[in-house]
Amino acid sequence: MIELRNVSLTYQRGPGVFDINFKINAGELAFLVGPSGAGKSTVLKLMYAELVPQEGEVEINGYITSRIRRNRIPGLRRTLGLVFQDFRLLPDRNAYDNVALPLHIMGLPHREIRERTYSALGDVGLSERVHHYPRELSGGEQQRVAIARAVVKNPDIILADEPTGNLDAATALETLDLLTYLAEDQGCTVVVATHDYTLMTKKRGRLIEISEGRLLD
Repeated sequence: MIELRNVSLTYQRGPGVFDINFKINAGELAFLVGPSGAGKSTVLKLMYAELVPQEGEVEINGYITSRIRRNRIPGLRRTLGLVFQDFRLLPDRNAYDNVALPLHIMGLPHREIRERTYSALGDVGLSERVHHYPRELSGGEQQRVAIARAVVKNPDIILADEPTGNLDAATALETLDLLTYLAEDQGCTVVVATHDYTLMTKKRGRLIEISEGRLLD
């Protein structure tokens, strides 16, 4: 569950977000939609505790981010899967190693890491590409690796920040299909931030609109 209650945050060099209120239930697929600079990334950063609100509260998976101790933030983030527009893959590691990395950080046994990594890559349709490096993969394949890396931890919540921003229209729709599958078939709570309203017309999901840092009615 995610809930933002009267959340505001302003930046020294520009606007932020103002009086944000919404709740996303467990297992829900939600699209945070608005133009570039509307505040979508700020809202997601507030969710995974990269930013802390100046006013109001953000509650996610039982954590209230403004009260959380710094040494507990990694525990919060282990319950989350994060997907970004720029993929953020390590160029010197192949698909398998990129996906396995969070499990190594968590200290899981080698056998479990292997099983979960191959399973996650299979779920995103990359069973035949596990030993390929990012430079050997298309943009869509790189984003699938990034999604596999997010889901390999078995997160309760997936936060995707402009996950289709660097993809062509067909590949963007495939990526959205995958995220929708994770919500509808796997029971993940999925929040997708995007400026592309046309994609939203092709998927069922809750629409949360933001403009100039404020939610639209």
